[in-house]
Amino acid sequence: MKKVVALVGVSLLSSGFSYAQDVNTPAPAVKKSSNRLLEEVTVTAQKREENSQDVPISISAFSAEKLDAFGIESTADLARITPGLTFTFTYGYTLIYLRGVGTDAFLPSADPSVATYIDGINIPSSQGKNDTLGPVERVEVLKGPQGTLFGRNSTGGAINIVTANPPEEFVGSINAEYGVYDLDSIDQTVDKKSYSLYLGSPITEDVGFTLAYFEELPMIMGKNTTDVGVQAPEREDFTRGGRLKLRWDISDTFSATLIGSYIHQFNGNSLINENTRPSGLVTGAYEPDTADRNWHNDIQGGNETENTMYAAVLEWSPGPIDMKFIYADNGVELPYGAYDYDSTENNQVTFYFVDGQFNEQRTYELQFTSNSETPGSDKFEWVTGLYRLEAEGGFDSLYFTVGPGGFAENILPIDSLVAAVPLLNGILADPALNVTLEAGSVLYTDSNSAFFQGTYTFNEEWNLTLGARYQSETRGVRDAFLDAVLLTSGEQSDPYYISGGDRKNNQRISTFSVPDVKEETMSPRIAVQYLPTDSTQIYASASQGFKSPTYNTINFFSDPDLVGKETATAVELGIKTDLFDDTLRLNAAIFKTDIKDVLTAIVSLTSGGIVRFQNAGRSEIEGAEMDFQWQPMSNINPGLALTGSVTYLDAKYTEYTNGAGFDDDTGLYFGPDGLTGNTERDFSGNDVVRTPDISYTFAANQRIAMGNAGDLEIGVDYYYNGGYNTTPQNSPFFEQEAYGLWNARLSYFYDPYGLQLTAFVNNALDEEYFGTILQQDFGRTVVLAPPRLMGMRVKWNFDQMFY
Repeated sequence: MKKVVALVGVSLLSSGFSYAQDVNTPAPAVKKSSNRLLEEVTVTAQKREENSQDVPISISAFSAEKLDAFGIESTADLARITPGLTFTFTYGYTLIYLRGVGTDAFLPSADPSVATYIDGINIPSSQGKNDTLGPVERVEVLKGPQGTLFGRNSTGGAINIVTANPPEEFVGSINAEYGVYDLDSIDQTVDKKSYSLYLGSPITEDVGFTLAYFEELPMIMGKNTTDVGVQAPEREDFTRGGRLKLRWDISDTFSATLIGSYIHQFNGNSLINENTRPSGLVTGAYEPDTADRNWHNDIQGGNETENTMYAAVLEWSPGPIDMKFIYADNGVELPYGAYDYDSTENNQVTFYFVDGQFNEQRTYELQFTSNSETPGSDKFEWVTGLYRLEAEGGFDSLYFTVGPGGFAENILPIDSLVAAVPLLNGILADPALNVTLEAGSVLYTDSNSAFFQGTYTFNEEWNLTLGARYQSETRGVRDAFLDAVLLTSGEQSDPYYISGGDRKNNQRISTFSVPDVKEETMSPRIAVQYLPTDSTQIYASASQGFKSPTYNTINFFSDPDLVGKETATAVELGIKTDLFDDTLRLNAAIFKTDIKDVLTAIVSLTSGGIVRFQNAGRSEIEGAEMDFQWQPMSNINPGLALTGSVTYLDAKYTEYTNGAGFDDDTGLYFGPDGLTGNTERDFSGNDVVRTPDISYTFAANQRIAMGNAGDLEIGVDYYYNGGYNTTPQNSPFFEQEAYGLWNARLSYFYDPYGLQLTAFVNNALDEEYFGTILQQDFGRTVVLAPPRLMGMRVKWNFDQMFY
């Protein structure tokens, strides 16, 4: 194919060594000095391909080979090799914090602070969002506000995933993995299986494709021993999906790429909780559970998700300007979801939906980029463009069932419900019946923006970068309602029946209407680079990003909450340098981020609603980070590489006077919208949630060349997280204590057959920590993170048979 770089060996599924080596030829000398952790990584953080060391942005960039060497399989795994980055789960949603910037507002109507992009296409948030990487070319973690070039709402940073373009020659690989989780606490083992296939090939001289398929089958990591209540059909977790990329080089200057992907998953592990500290207010004498993966839920939690994406990329290089147009249609459908809110074996409160949640997003982006033929390009490089987003998402139907135990605790405004729906009187008189409410609300968004960024080179030592993005956005809510679902005793126990379309008997309680909200913002960026030597860059930057105003779409008993825009302003001073004949790469930065009107959320039935959004006043994060990669004995032992990084963060809420939460002693909700009036508390001075003060990682990787017998690779890495609180009130009962994770791998490569065999262990010391800690009406509910995993991985690059 014309103008397409061959990407053999760059896929996540590839072995990482030269494919075209003759069986009888010894490995070349250059290969003996290589190590997969020392690869140069090209990034597109400024919409053009550049070495990551040349960009005035703090970036953690990982090639496919480096990801494979670390055993990274999902975006959540990136936290293990990117200090300052945390992934946690809330009600099945992924919450991402980077350098202390994030949000615990988890619904689709609340945009994440760290945006995720695949091939330049923004991926919308969703419950159960799949984070399996599959085959990729590289992953970039961009730190700090990225609002100028990476679109709307990336106040904390961006995760940019780039997949491979079609190659010039046929490539193909298969990956199979089998592992066993050690669940000593419940005296059982749980399997994990995954498979993937990657193909890439030219079809004609001008047309080529890549095709990827991946499937992961992690089992439910625990067991439910309760015999009380209704048991939903047990379903195991799975993720399976595929991605097709088809490229046509229509001429030497014009190409068209079509992309399609489909991912289907079921996630139960993050939605089956153990109630380890029941609230005395609503659960009475219920005994606390133990965090041991032995659940006691009367219904199995989990959600099913289907993600589809269709995209077209047109690229034209007519001469002095490169042009690119990207159209993408992202769709997320959730066929089923359920959550046992009280997380006990008692029939108290359950949320669920059937074909009730969705998120649709269409984006259009037109880019113009300077090139070497652009007049003045020896001094000035620039990129400019237009971006449009059309989106809608929310709940067509969300069901909320309160059982007899829940009503006994008076967790709903019973008097007002009976006044609105007199038929509820009969249901409430029967202690064996549930009360089910159905709510719906959809948020729509229309956004247009224009952006520009340019870098002027004064001389060999000094560069100046200026950029800005103007955005105009409108948001509104439609189809917001609350119904009572009136059922007989025979229908009470089946959520599938309750959601059964025309079989349900509803009575309207209320409808809600709110005005559209419009906002215009300008996101500026400035960066100065000083290049004292060919291998050293010192940079200083300042940038600002915004998160748009939005509505909370699932307040059951009042109009949807409106929260204002969030503003993040960041300054940074950094250095990137290569030392000692390029055997030591050392990067460091100090930074400060000020966030105004921080978007937060809390789930509370006793607040008179379900989910409450609000703006906290202000937070401030000061920090420093450093990373290195070192070849300590480049002559004696060129196969040894050491890497490490550390991030220190001092993240505080400097102004948070309208705090909401639950009292540690009574379990009673407090906040500005409490049922008993304004009971807000002052959280000013508290630590920002989900942000460890220190986190670091260290890795050692040794490649041992054995001539014609193949190669060995030994890898060990350690990740330390200093711990964090999950509530802005900084309750000691909702802390994740400090923890450390050891991981190790032993790989054997035989290049003539394209074969890689790997034995691995993750969380080798079986460290116990939490993937979810929730504060809610029924107390503290938790989900343990995965335990020790031991397994084997086989990769076969079968294209070797053709060369």
